[in-house]
Amino acid sequence: MSVEISQLPDKVKDWLYARAESKKTLRAYTFFWLKFKEFCSSRGLNPDNIVDEYREAKYQDMRTYERFLDKWQDVIRAYYMWLKRQDYTPGTVLKFLAALRSFLKFWDIPLKVILPKHYYVVYHNRDLKKDELRQILNFANPRDRVIFLVLAESGMRISTLVNLKYWQIKEDFEAERIPMMIKLPSSSLKDHVGDRFTFIGEDGYRELKSYLETRMPLKDDDYVFISERKGKVKSEQFTPESISTKFNRLVQKLGIAKSRGKGKPKAIRLHSLRKYFRNNMRTDSAYVRFWMGHSLRADENYISRDIEEHRRRYAEGYKFLRIYEPSPETIYGLSQKLKEKDEKIQQLEKQIRELQERFEEVRDLYDTLQKFPQAINEIVTRAKEIPKPLSNEIIDKLIESSEFDKITDEIFRRFEDKIIEKIKEMLEKAKSENKRLP
Repeated sequence: MSVEISQLPDKVKDWLYARAESKKTLRAYTFFWLKFKEFCSSRGLNPDNIVDEYREAKYQDMRTYERFLDKWQDVIRAYYMWLKRQDYTPGTVLKFLAALRSFLKFWDIPLKVILPKHYYVVYHNRDLKKDELRQILNFANPRDRVIFLVLAESGMRISTLVNLKYWQIKEDFEAERIPMMIKLPSSSLKDHVGDRFTFIGEDGYRELKSYLETRMPLKDDDYVFISERKGKVKSEQFTPESISTKFNRLVQKLGIAKSRGKGKPKAIRLHSLRKYFRNNMRTDSAYVRFWMGHSLRADENYISRDIEEHRRRYAEGYKFLRIYEPSPETIYGLSQKLKEKDEKIQQLEKQIRELQERFEEVRDLYDTLQKFPQAINEIVTRAKEIPKPLSNEIIDKLIESSEFDKITDEIFRRFEDKIIEKIKEMLEKAKSENKRLP
C-alpha cells in the first residue's frame, strides 16, 4: 500500500499537513487513511470525495443531507468492527479511529467516531536493565554508541536527535558545562508545547566530545550526528528508522530480547531508551516530562523555567540514571581496551599455532638427523669403492650420479636446500684440491 502523498486528493493532503506534526505522524496518518479507503472500496464508496459530497448534500434539501449522514455513519460503525477483525491490537485500532475523527473534525463533517473508552496494551515493551544497556553500548559502533547513550541520558525522541543541529548544544558543549544543556525548539517536538531543553550527564558529554573531535569546528547549522556511509544516504540526513533497525539487530544478536513473531512489536526497541530515562531519572515528574517534551497540563503554570534550577535537579537525579560507574575513561576508551585485548589474544593464538607447526618440523628434523650418521657412512663407504686417488672426472660422476641423488633425496627430503648444497660444496672442494675422501 505504498502511495506517495502527492498522489492523494487535495482535501486529504490539506488535513495531513495541518495535523501531522512530524514526518513519522505524516506517514502514519497516510497509512490510516489508506486503510479506511480500502474498507470503503469494499462497500463501493470512495472517501476521497467525502468532503465535496457532504457540502453538496448540505446545500440541497434536508432529506439528502440526512441520507448522507446515515450512509456514512453506517460505514464508520462497520469500519470499527472490521478493524477489530484484522488482528490489530486495541491501541492500534484506537489510532485508526482517532485519525479518521481528526479528518472529519478538520472539515467540520458532523459524523460521530466513537473511540473505545477502555483499551489495553497487549505487547508491552519491557524495561531495559542497566547491565543490558551497558552490553548494548559496549558492542555498538562508535557513532551509534553515542546516539544510544544520549537518548538514554536526555529522554529525547530519536527523530529529535537525528535532526539535532550544533547550535542546540553549542553553548554548554564549548563551555564544557556538565550537565550539558540541549535546546529543543518547539518545531522539533511532537507534542504541542513551547520551546524546551534537556540535558546529558558526564558520560554522555564525554562520549559526545570524543565523537565530535575529528569534525570540529562545526557550523551552527551542521548536524551533530552524520551518516557513516557518505553518498549512501539519499536525503539530507539519515533516518530514525535506520538507527532503529541497527538497534534491533544488535539487541537480537546479543540475545537480550527474542522476536515475538512476524507482525508483533519487539519486547525491546529503540524507544526503550526513552523509557529508561523516564523510569530512572529520580526527580519531580513535572521536570522529567518537561525534558521529554511532554505536555505539562496544570504544571505548565507552576514549573520553574530557570535553567540552573533544572540543571541542579538533573544533576541530583543523574546518579540513578547513570549507566556506568564514574570513571576518568570514556566508554570508547574502555571498548578500545577490550578490542586491544582481543587482538592480543588473537596474536597469542596465532603464535601458539605457529609454534605447534614449528615443533612438528623440528621433531621431523630430529628424526631425520638420527639417520644422518648412517647416511654419511653410506656415502663414505661407497666413495671408498672408487679407485684412489680420486680424479676430477670421478668426482664429477659422483656429484652427478643418480645414486647420490637417490640417497640425498631419501635421507634429506625434509632438509632445507642449503644442507644438500653443503655436501655438494664439500665434494666440489675435494675436486678443486684433488683430495681423497676419508
